[in-house]
Amino acid sequence: MRGIPVRIDGRWLIVFALSVVVVALNFMRGTTTTRLVRVDEMAAWAIGIFTTFILFLSIFGHELAHALVARAEGIEIEEIMLHPFGGLARLRHEPDEPAAEFRIAIAGPASNFLFALLAFGAMSVAAIGRFYVAAAVFFIIGWWNLLIAVFNLLPGYPLDGGRLLRAFLWQRTGHLHEATRTACLAGQIIAAVLIIFGLYFYLRFGDPFMGLWAILVGLFLWDAARAVLRGRLNAQTVADVMRPPLAIGPDLSISQFVDQVLPFHRQTIFPVARGGSLYGMLVLEDLKGLPRESWPRTRVREAMRPVEEKLFIEASAPLWRAAEIMRRNGIGALAVIDADGHLVGFLDHTQRRKPD
Repeated sequence: MRGIPVRIDGRWLIVFALSVVVVALNFMRGTTTTRLVRVDEMAAWAIGIFTTFILFLSIFGHELAHALVARAEGIEIEEIMLHPFGGLARLRHEPDEPAAEFRIAIAGPASNFLFALLAFGAMSVAAIGRFYVAAAVFFIIGWWNLLIAVFNLLPGYPLDGGRLLRAFLWQRTGHLHEATRTACLAGQIIAAVLIIFGLYFYLRFGDPFMGLWAILVGLFLWDAARAVLRGRLNAQTVADVMRPPLAIGPDLSISQFVDQVLPFHRQTIFPVARGGSLYGMLVLEDLKGLPRESWPRTRVREAMRPVEEKLFIEASAPLWRAAEIMRRNGIGALAVIDADGHLVGFLDHTQRRKPD
């Protein structure tokens, strides 16, 4: 879909089949869910398949909305994954700012609210025309899209509401790591409530489907939030992913740099160092305002960005910390130093994690 890979978990087919059965049985029995409309067995199964297909298209549309907004924010999409409990748009890396995180997160629930509005509108038209079966189908589609939107807005990671909470905390504190940790803890609380609710629903009303489903969703959310927390706590260090530094001397002229270094190294940022001591960072973007005729007499030290705290990090620092600094320093790269302050590596936004 628009160049975005889509993968379906095999267990998704089990959930699809269960949904078909539930919808078909409701139409055979004429329950309140179907607006008391009853049809024969053959029609009920056909309606079950059609309605479930539209419902799962809604889930796909939810994830596609995330993916398209993320792509508009300049983030590559690894894939859209449809699993038994919904879907997931896997992003190549996290957004660079809270506002982008907010826009990406809100896109999913917004799409479901739109689908619900369209479905309820179609239901009204069908009811006016006395197409009661169609009205019942649109009612189910609208109601479930509304539920999906509201559920996803619960403020716990990895739900969209958790990502909105993370964006808010990130904007307020400036620390993505702590914002993620708080949102994940909120996600675990919501998961625990779902599990308890599922047990209560089963024991109180004897409904194994709704009770078991709530428990399974709760367990899934708990595990997902815990996995993110564990990944943050056991994060890789900068030393795990940095590459050897290609340092240039501060006394090199810009013309020498352009003629002798740049043709052989596809980088846009270079650490400037001598004898292991970091002097600053040379950013190619900064050279655009430098007249070409001045290149032979301009030294790298005159065009570089002087060394300051936001341009370097120790090799032992966690990778998430490096990612936060790179988001804020305006160049998306860092020089890496050891405990003695000597240049030992280089890191940019393409090295946030090791390849799988």
